[in-house]
Amino acid sequence: MNKKVLVGVGIGCGSLVLLAVIGVGVGAWWLKRQVGDSMSSMMAAGQKMQAMGQELAQLERQHPFTAPAEGEVLALSEARVLDYLGVREAVLPAFAEFEKQSQGFQEEHQDSKQADFGAAMKATEMMTEQLTRVHGSYIEGLKKHRMSPSEYHAITQTLYASTLEGITEQEQEEAAAVREEALQQVREQLKDGTLDAEQRAALEEEERQLESMGEEAAQAPALSESAKVAVATNLNLLEKHRERIERAGNPGMDSVLLGTLAEAGTPAGAAQDTP
Repeated sequence: MNKKVLVGVGIGCGSLVLLAVIGVGVGAWWLKRQVGDSMSSMMAAGQKMQAMGQELAQLERQHPFTAPAEGEVLALSEARVLDYLGVREAVLPAFAEFEKQSQGFQEEHQDSKQADFGAAMKATEMMTEQLTRVHGSYIEGLKKHRMSPSEYHAITQTLYASTLEGITEQEQEEAAAVREEALQQVREQLKDGTLDAEQRAALEEEERQLESMGEEAAQAPALSESAKVAVATNLNLLEKHRERIERAGNPGMDSVLLGTLAEAGTPAGAAQDTP
């Protein structure tokens, strides 16, 4: 499943450590006056994130996971799905606070006419601190349920993929027809000579996206018989625990945690194609 599905606001361990390193290099007295103790706080959080990256790598070694072969689908067990949901539910409160703080800061400064360096540093410090808590909750959840980051992300991928693969052929054909109709409408609108540059650019971008969606659908590999059985099993599990899965769902949180795996490094043989 392509990473485009869950592209969001993820900031991985390496990015945060880099911020801390930059802070050390720019530690002039003027910066000290402007941001006070923000830089030292970011450095401390960056060091914590670096240590967390090492913990994630250790979890990979302690709980090795082998991903399915290409073209196959991971057959989920109910016990492991419940463990997976336990990890997600451990992270959700910390991520909810991160979202709350981010939204509050954005609303506070959205009407600012000029860039405020101090405010930018405050925002970075806040995000660093909150994401440290998110990642800390994630690691504790993985430890509790004896799960590696690779297995966690493979299950995330499988839940998304099984939902998509569970769509019937008729529904796929209907979706393709709707997509083609929308594409033709956009192309007709592009023939309008009165469009200004902004309107034309927006329509051309919509045309590219619709064409890309059609190409991806056409290139999707057919499932093997064993993969079809796995999808059916996974869909039954998804339906059985639908309410809990939906409560634990948060694409933004997935983006952050996916970034963590990428920065921490994935050992050979572990799942690397994440949603």
